[in-house]
Amino acid sequence: MSPRVKGALLLLLAFLLGAAAGALAFGLFLAETGWRNPRDPDQFRQFVLKRLTKELDLRPEQRQQVEAILRETGQEFGRLKADMDPRIREIRGRSREKIRAILTPEQQVKLEALEKEWERRAERWRRDGGRSKEGGSKGP
Repeated sequence: MSPRVKGALLLLLAFLLGAAAGALAFGLFLAETGWRNPRDPDQFRQFVLKRLTKELDLRPEQRQQVEAILRETGQEFGRLKADMDPRIREIRGRSREKIRAILTPEQQVKLEALEKEWERRAERWRRDGGRSKEGGSKGP
């Protein structure tokens, strides 16, 4: 085996070992923190409460008060999101219309296909609670 091939194989092996170690470390982090789904408000609240209880050594009555505060704050964020969602959809719609206006008919057809794909992925993301294996974004 030539030195060049050996070097390439060693480099590949080092890369694969690094990727495996990173994946293992990330899995251990998730297991240690209990962090699973950043889109689940109840799970996030429990994560924060657990961390504050541990780090600040909260007394039981403090823990109850902090939990009530986090619940109230979560409800406020939920109302804020509900208020903002229609505006976000409106801005996104205007953006898409402006983009569509500068495209050729062929490009518009392609954009429609992209928009359907973005919506399909967004729906899967909502349904799976953010655990979808697919990458990509929802688009402009």
